[in-house]
Amino acid sequence: MPEQPIADVEREIDDYITACRQTREAQTLLAEEPLCVIKYVPASYLTTILATGQLYASERAGFTWGDAIYAAPLKTPRTTMMYGHVGIVGTYPTAYCRIFDADNSTGIRLYQEWITHQTTAYRELTTTIHAPSANRDLRNAFRTRFQIDLIIFRPDEPCPDYVDPATDWWLAVTHWDAYRAVGHGYSRAIENLKWCVVTPDAFAALGKGYQAFLHATLSATRTYQRGTYTTLSNDIAIAYAKAAPHVVICDFK
Repeated sequence: MPEQPIADVEREIDDYITACRQTREAQTLLAEEPLCVIKYVPASYLTTILATGQLYASERAGFTWGDAIYAAPLKTPRTTMMYGHVGIVGTYPTAYCRIFDADNSTGIRLYQEWITHQTTAYRELTTTIHAPSANRDLRNAFRTRFQIDLIIFRPDEPCPDYVDPATDWWLAVTHWDAYRAVGHGYSRAIENLKWCVVTPDAFAALGKGYQAFLHATLSATRTYQRGTYTTLSNDIAIAYAKAAPHVVICDFK
């Protein structure tokens, strides 16, 4: 049985969300306004994203905090690189958004207590084969109930040399539907999608995380060269001819 009445839990959660903006971690993360973010996607999505100026808020079970646009701060541009071949860069206004810090033990405790009051979904989560979909439903319901615009959390899938679980932040940006509920589909929550990056590595699943194929074969002091669509062939040739290992990062303008 839940330890305290739902009204008390929800009051604590509202207070916690208000306090989240004042933490050192949140203030450091949100020091720039708007926040510049990067999202990696399969190369096949690139044309649609650049044509519409919209990223896709995922809607299937299995994502850490339910339906959302998953991205990372641009200041750690490699931390989610394993999820796609191109990285789309945009801005996310945070001045008035409601933030939930999912790295803080108090926040996690409150969320876990809140879901025990959601009897049907909690029963499915804990006693049936439908746990992934129940998790999605609970996290979407939680974010809708408390009108959470942004979840900040530490990486929950490792990738050596790319992801630092102790210092990196991952972001779940809410796309609101017409009824102000957590939604999915193409979204304008992240704005000004102007360019993208071609990743300099290839990845494969390894245990609970990922391994990078190319990183081990490149010098630890490797450098990167800027390229564009129109000059990409020449840019690669220049990088190849250099004495030190170079990898082309391509800027699509």
